[in-house]
Amino acid sequence: MRYTVVIFSLFLLLGFNSRLAAQQTKIVVKGTVIDRADKRPIPGVVITSGKSQTPLGQTDGNGRYSLSVTPGVELSFRYLSYKTVFRKVSDNATIDIRMEESVNALKEQVIIGYAKKTKEISTGSSVIITAKDIQDVPVANVMELLQGKVAGLNIQNNNGAPGMRGSMTIRGISNLNISGSGDDAFLTPTSPLFVVDGIPIDDNTDYSYGFESAGPGISPISLIPVEDIERIEVLKDAQATSLYGSRGAYGVVLITTKRGNSKIPIVQFTSNFTVDTPPDLKSVIGGRGERLMRIDQILKNDTNFYHGLNNVNRNPFLADSLNAFYNNSTNWQKLFYRTTFNQTHNLSISGGDQQFNYKVNGGYFDKKGIVENTAFTRYNLNMNAQYQPNEKFKLLASLNNVMANSSSGGGSSLSQTGLSESGSSSSLLPAPSLFTASSGLLNTLNTDDDNKTINVSTNIDVEYEAVKGLRASSSFSFNYITQAKDRFTPGALSAGVDSVYNYFDRKNTLYNRTRLSYVKQVGEKHNFNAAVFSELNSTNFRADVSQQVSTPNDQVKGPLGSDWFNSKGGTLNNLSNFRSASLAGSFSYNYDQKYVLDLTYRVDGSSTNGPDAGYSKSPSVAARWNFYKENWLRSTESWLDYGSIRASYGKNIVPTGNIYDVYGKYVAGGNYNQLPTVNLDLGVIPNTALTPTTTTQYNAGFEAGFLNNKFGFVFETYYKQVDNMLREKNISNINAFGKVKTNEMSVVNYGYELTLNARPLSSNSKLKWTVSLNAALNRDVVVHLPDNASQLLVKDASTGQNILYRLGKNSLTNVLLNTKGVYSTDLSVPVDPLTGLRYRAGSVIDRRTYFRGGDPMWTDLNGDYILDDNDLVGAGNSRPLITGGFTSYMQYGGFSLSVTGSYTLIRDVLNNALTSRFQSFENPLALNSLVPLEQYDYWKNSGDKATYPNPYDYTRYSVYSPFRYDQTLFQEDGSYIKLQQATLAYNIDKKYAKRLGATSIRVYGTAYNIYTFSNYSGPSPETVTDLGRDSSKGYPNPRTYTFGLNVQF
Repeated sequence: MRYTVVIFSLFLLLGFNSRLAAQQTKIVVKGTVIDRADKRPIPGVVITSGKSQTPLGQTDGNGRYSLSVTPGVELSFRYLSYKTVFRKVSDNATIDIRMEESVNALKEQVIIGYAKKTKEISTGSSVIITAKDIQDVPVANVMELLQGKVAGLNIQNNNGAPGMRGSMTIRGISNLNISGSGDDAFLTPTSPLFVVDGIPIDDNTDYSYGFESAGPGISPISLIPVEDIERIEVLKDAQATSLYGSRGAYGVVLITTKRGNSKIPIVQFTSNFTVDTPPDLKSVIGGRGERLMRIDQILKNDTNFYHGLNNVNRNPFLADSLNAFYNNSTNWQKLFYRTTFNQTHNLSISGGDQQFNYKVNGGYFDKKGIVENTAFTRYNLNMNAQYQPNEKFKLLASLNNVMANSSSGGGSSLSQTGLSESGSSSSLLPAPSLFTASSGLLNTLNTDDDNKTINVSTNIDVEYEAVKGLRASSSFSFNYITQAKDRFTPGALSAGVDSVYNYFDRKNTLYNRTRLSYVKQVGEKHNFNAAVFSELNSTNFRADVSQQVSTPNDQVKGPLGSDWFNSKGGTLNNLSNFRSASLAGSFSYNYDQKYVLDLTYRVDGSSTNGPDAGYSKSPSVAARWNFYKENWLRSTESWLDYGSIRASYGKNIVPTGNIYDVYGKYVAGGNYNQLPTVNLDLGVIPNTALTPTTTTQYNAGFEAGFLNNKFGFVFETYYKQVDNMLREKNISNINAFGKVKTNEMSVVNYGYELTLNARPLSSNSKLKWTVSLNAALNRDVVVHLPDNASQLLVKDASTGQNILYRLGKNSLTNVLLNTKGVYSTDLSVPVDPLTGLRYRAGSVIDRRTYFRGGDPMWTDLNGDYILDDNDLVGAGNSRPLITGGFTSYMQYGGFSLSVTGSYTLIRDVLNNALTSRFQSFENPLALNSLVPLEQYDYWKNSGDKATYPNPYDYTRYSVYSPFRYDQTLFQEDGSYIKLQQATLAYNIDKKYAKRLGATSIRVYGTAYNIYTFSNYSGPSPETVTDLGRDSSKGYPNPRTYTFGLNVQF
């Protein structure tokens, strides 16, 4: 027994001594992890050891770490989108790490159907834009920064109004319906679905383009500060979007905001000061020059000299040059446009680790528009937190609060009518004052236009893994957005009748998604992933309007007006109460991440579906082959980094119309026996057979990387067909109803997309250079029309610029007179051999209707020697054929230079602004502005070969309209290449930043919307509508210069 105790005591002593020895051999390793390119510290880098990847810690907000480890152990440093770095611990107690961004596109993480996966096992088409790609430009709507960065994503920044956004489509047109007429005709928006931190956001209803003209028209995406965005992912094909159901039919844009990832709190402050300058203004003839030009036009082109002289003498603004009221040279454009100084500030506080992290972001954005009395101001306070005590349970919560104020001056969120009307006033009129200036100008300058948008949203996500591989999650969100518009127009500006306009709407959305997923690996190479989730959505919208006319005076702005007949109010007829329920499932299998198969299926039911339509079903199937992993390609490892082929097929079903289109609606009627009545609305007949719009898409892609990721490319081709588009049509007048809404139109888009990436310099070079170029070619074709018609003409009563839908042709064909030139002499006008009469305009025979030298040469399509609607031809396409962009990023030491651009090729634009300029010569007795014509090749004398007709023959304008809108003379090539952004930045050396108490300091200067290269004769080929119409009422894009500072503590 005694020996046993002794032996046991020796074992304990040896064990204790061995532990002491082990403790004594451990050393403390310290260091800093920085980005190799810009030398900035990287917080949140996960540090592990050994083959088992035992977690040891992570870097703090300054990129520093301190660990107690055993000598000889191998440490690995891992961070998302960076290459993993391995270091073996020696006796050196300091190990500094420089991490380099990973450029293997297949290793990027993507989000498909609310689930994360690497691109290597993703079969859908998607593109990722990081925060680094959109920094340094303070814009209200982040979507304009994506222009030219994603192949197939066509963004036209055609609205420069503060807080607004331009048009946005993915892979072509998805709706052919047109609203309005003339310059106010717009294509129905089909923007992609936005999903912000997993919560769907509708940007099509009531907001796009300011379609909801009664309200402010602010896009919900304008309420997200750029500084708070971590990354943006664009999903393009049906496989990637099918799990988002009906709302993903036009593509999906995923926006992920930033979260905390450092144990030590990080404080980051970004400040920008910008100068916005208006574009080059059109040249005008001012003062004496304008008067003399008018007099000269009248005396030389009137029916006779004395009639013209009489016209001059009876118009004081021409005859009385000493009259102070008309003896002016006012530049109206400069009174509307201005250079503005703006600022944005953003403060972010974040911290935490994998178990618990948090982030608070507060921002202030203030931008005054380049048009007087227009502005946009945004205040935001966003918070999120994540709690994950272990690998089985995770809780995320967020609360976002945004308030925005905007002003649209004398126009709307879409156009500036005051600018187009008063900006074209004669320079002879006096400068602005209450009693002398045009009411349009004063309306723009003095109208009180106060628009408020408040958005409050909250979200809670819970995940729990009950057994290994089986994970359940539930997401609940509530989004409330309200918009208000208060507008007061003084009576002094509108014939003594002042008015107060008030608009107020509220929209709330309840959303829930519950998901169950299972991941299983069989052996070492067979990987299975299955998931099922349900979605419930409830959205309510209501808008109220009141208008009071004739308040007591301009100082009393309501609440009542004396003109009770014209004072109106009530709830608008766009009241909606939408409900939807969805069930979706997905199955994915991959063999050794070499062969991948994805299957998805989703069923949607909504309150807008007719009873005969049933549920909407969205299936998809896709496959991927990562061929670079094949054994028979091992010999290519020295130059082929990755390569894969993928293909997909899928459908998205979109409910169309509303509950009133399906079941009809009742409206208040007149009185019967002194009692109010309720009547059936006979405007549109109910149609219970309404079916959802179906988008079917096929996609194939090929991607590869070469020479240690020096070069890479992605090539894709697609075919997308949109069937059962909703359209309203007239029905026979023998019915009690006037119209019916049906699903009888279809359009096809097909095309190709190419993205090229290159890092041409050696990896050892001190100069780092990355170049990216992308291009997309898209063709659209009409394949079905209502009543099985072969063509359908949409007439425009304002300008005559009709749109033709014809089977087999592009979807938006302009219908115009074909202008072949200008008749040089009277003898060059063709003569009808049967009648001996010259070619004439219209059926009325009058000496003024016969064409003569200096008149436009239009094609007589039917050969009857009479110009009429039978001579109109289909010409041009307002949709661009090719779009794309380019990016160049260079970095040397602490300096970096970034240049981006975009381009649009082969697009026809109707230059209505130029047409209006020539039409200003239609009546020299009108007080409108005149533009100098020296830059235009117009007809002056008999025998001239000219491009434009004689602009001075004003006595015949009303007969044949030489400068009519509906002619190919003003249809121009709208192709352009735009140098969009150039940023020069410098990261101050860490040792100097440390002296100032900061971790890092970055200063930068940015020029935005720099220059556009184009042969287009108008101001800008980009600031046109989706129908390709350039109107003088549009809001131009400013050129912006920014100085910015980013400091991290």
